[in-house]
Amino acid sequence: MVRLTPRQTRVALLSALVAVALLMVDVSPAFALSIVPVLGLVAALIAGAFPGEELIERLRERRAMPVRARRGSAVMRPRPVAYVRPVGRAATFALAMRPPPRAAVRV
Repeated sequence: MVRLTPRQTRVALLSALVAVALLMVDVSPAFALSIVPVLGLVAALIAGAFPGEELIERLRERRAMPVRARRGSAVMRPRPVAYVRPVGRAATFALAMRPPPRAAVRV
């Protein structure tokens, strides 16, 4: 029996985890999205990183930080003027409609 090194074991487990994640995305995308945090923690544990309670709490707080509100300015900025390039006959011919076929016209 061949003995794997710890690095080979981690690579094998991470590749198996990726295969399971891809299979779950194919089968049920909604379930796969709901289980992403669990898969992320399992991948971190397999890779050898052991996130503690403080790290998880810090990440959660950083994500939940309120965004600073932008201060409104007292002066209204003028909107940029849209420039329309004159095109001439090319646009006229491009927008012209073809008349109905002669058979459809009853006189």
